[in-house]
Amino acid sequence: MVQYWKIIGGKSKGGVICRTGKALDSERCDKPLETGALVKELAIADYKGRERLNFKLVEGGGPDQGWLSTSLAEIDGYRSSKVTIAVKAASPLDEVMKPLPSGDKPLPVAIMFPGQGSQYVKMLEGVQDMPAVKDMLDKAKPILGWDVLELCLNGPEEKLEDTKYCQPCMFIGGLAGLEKLRSEQPDKVTKAAVMAGLSLGEYTALCAAGVLDFEDCLKLVKLRGEAMMEAATASKQGMLSVAGLEHKTLQPLCEQAAKKTGEVCQISNSLFPKGYSCGGSEAAVNELKDLAEKAGALQAKILKTAGGFHTPLMAPAAEKLSAAIEDAAARMKPNKHTLIMNFDAHPLKPGTDPKIICKNMNKQLVNTVQWEDSVKGMIDAGITEYFECGPMKQMKAMMKRIDQSMWKNTTNIDI
Repeated sequence: MVQYWKIIGGKSKGGVICRTGKALDSERCDKPLETGALVKELAIADYKGRERLNFKLVEGGGPDQGWLSTSLAEIDGYRSSKVTIAVKAASPLDEVMKPLPSGDKPLPVAIMFPGQGSQYVKMLEGVQDMPAVKDMLDKAKPILGWDVLELCLNGPEEKLEDTKYCQPCMFIGGLAGLEKLRSEQPDKVTKAAVMAGLSLGEYTALCAAGVLDFEDCLKLVKLRGEAMMEAATASKQGMLSVAGLEHKTLQPLCEQAAKKTGEVCQISNSLFPKGYSCGGSEAAVNELKDLAEKAGALQAKILKTAGGFHTPLMAPAAEKLSAAIEDAAARMKPNKHTLIMNFDAHPLKPGTDPKIICKNMNKQLVNTVQWEDSVKGMIDAGITEYFECGPMKQMKAMMKRIDQSMWKNTTNIDI
């Protein structure tokens, strides 16, 4: 179970000083952590008699990540007293099963949307005649300038794999799966407690949860794919699939590869226990492959993806996308279902201010996708039924490695 903490100290001092490392003489974070902030516990450690909290920011102002002492000794005259800085807080996951904005009691259902990599030629064949899918395909033509159905049904496969074409196809494919589920089990859609998506799938989830309408979201997806492709071709980049290593082993290897080559290398996707994809420059990824194999990885395989996605190499794409997100923000609406987003796996309850949603969207392209933690959060919240809406069964396969019992309760809604 993930532990959350509320920051109660630092009110008279403009916040709480945080450090980049466990040691008290580590470098200071660039800004203090605001009083009232909510943080997620990454680790707890004892350092010279002090309880040190390694945190990730969830709500409020401050550094995205850092270390702080949960309490301090304060001397007043001749007396020493303990001052509490952070206290354990209720998990936002407790909010997941509360009534929806519609007034309905949510069902313990999560709807999940896959990302790039699940596409295949002939997808949409089984749903192309559904009125809701036809409507989406008709609306997509003038926005994209090309025919989604034609590409999905007839390929070629190489073009469908191309990021700028694949992402709009996967976005519509996920929503087509949602419409298929709605036609068969409408309550599972309208009363779903949680919606979430993997990488590109997060945009499908945002549309499904009512944050953005179809046209606005498709425009963002179109730009996202084009901008990522442009950033990916700016330099030699790559991605590596790694299985069989713990995070605490893999993370230092990424840092070692980055240091040795002087280039970018980081975990791009945390998918399931001991299962990751890592991205960066071609040289750093090749170095990581050698390091991972020497460390005993069961698999260290170079992927066919076009670029170092979810790394700082995508900063140019993130900048362009952020401008478009800001433009669309005025038309965004609060979510109708709990959203669990990629950046921090933190649940955003129904009715969340779209400004908070935008903040997470802006961070997604250059940071690790926390899919394993997202799924574990759903399970901790009491979700017992899962639907993967879209092509293939990759999310169900990952669920098998995360939780065997929930894998049996995961259904793919193929298209």
